Amino acid sequence: MQYYGAGIQACYRGPRLYDTDSTKLLVRQVINWYKKYRPVLNADIIHLRRADGRDWDGILHVQPDGEQKGLAMLYNPLRETITREITLPVYYTGLHKTVAIREREGKPQTYVTDRDYGVRVKVTLPAQGYTWLVLE
Repeated sequence: MQYYGAGIQACYRGPRLYDTDSTKLLVRQVINWYKKYRPVLNADIIHLRRADGRDWDGILHVQPDGEQKGLAMLYNPLRETITREITLPVYYTGLHKTVAIREREGKPQTYVTDRDYGVRVKVTLPAQGYTWLVLE
């Protein structure tokens, strides 16, 4: 998921990709997720925080002319769940007044941008896990 979330297309080769049906299902889910968000994942990237292994890091894909204006991938390298208030710079999404943001496939919440075209979002990241936010 991490590679697809960074907009990297994978190429799998070999005689056997799936060893079990559950593996096949997982691969299908990830590929379907990538296909759903492909236009924004292949768009420009803004780095939100440098990955240093000491706290969260993330990237924001932006595509102002797309259905999804932005998609943020947020990662937690720590061995504990963390909650952070993250500022998303939404200027390059084309959303300058309000932004509808949903975590994963959840319900969107509307945020008003500040004068620097940013929105502050409170996010809980699982231990050594990730999440994504869709900006519309």
